[in-house]
Amino acid sequence: MNVLVFADLHGRVLLAWKLAERLQRERGIVLDLILQCGDMGAYPSPATFDKATLRHAQRDDSELGFSRYFTQKNAPTTEVLQKLACEMWAVRGNHEDHAFLDNLETLAQGSRYPIDIYQKILMLPTGKLQTLGAGESAISIVGINRIGYRGNKHPNGQPRFIQPYEAENLQKLRKETTHFDILLSHDCDLHFFDKDFGMAEIGECLAYHKPFYHFFGHTGHPYQATTDSNGFTTSVKIAELVWEDNDALPDDCMVLLHWQNQYEHHIEPLQDAWIKEYTRSAWLYL
Repeated sequence: MNVLVFADLHGRVLLAWKLAERLQRERGIVLDLILQCGDMGAYPSPATFDKATLRHAQRDDSELGFSRYFTQKNAPTTEVLQKLACEMWAVRGNHEDHAFLDNLETLAQGSRYPIDIYQKILMLPTGKLQTLGAGESAISIVGINRIGYRGNKHPNGQPRFIQPYEAENLQKLRKETTHFDILLSHDCDLHFFDKDFGMAEIGECLAYHKPFYHFFGHTGHPYQATTDSNGFTTSVKIAELVWEDNDALPDDCMVLLHWQNQYEHHIEPLQDAWIKEYTRSAWLYL
């Protein structure tokens, strides 16, 4: 099984699918799943963009990509999606339209739910076990949405922070299963990089369930893969899908998980030369 993982897209959702399709062609492989670690920029309408997204969009309109390419069918998106059989499973970050996603999650009643017109992008509710495949090759995934709040301050219901019902879901998960294979989140564990930064619930989940991998973004740090404090999990901070000063995408903004079974698997941070072709001005035409 081949699983491609992205972190912060900030609207560059079509770019991610284009890179996935190019990877299939270059490697002669078939992708079984794409995972995305939040801050997709899932705003269905420009009217709901937050201030940070609007500010960034003034100098780079690719930040508007979800509303532009995934709320109504269009030729560029249709063309690339027709070449990919897989879905994208994602968690929420702090830069999303949470009212829009809350409504879809309520209607889904606990299942993963599509958020785009093509029904190819599915959001994972916090703490709900997801499985892809069957038998020995099956892979199990749990998502944790949103971000933690600094200094143990009360979030006052702000939608970008983990919600009480989501923390309850994680407690219920402990009663339902001991181990799963992948934890997907936007935030990192509390104090992972900086004091009081991160989400305590992530650390609790890692300590109890001990997944093989934890993929996350959000922090602004470059790619890093380290062994978690639980002594078992490989915690992987993936670089943001954003152009650097030289107009190229950074190394390690894509990670490929090669999964045979629970005994045979490894990750590969991608630095293929062709990735640098996808510049700010050229990506849409490749």
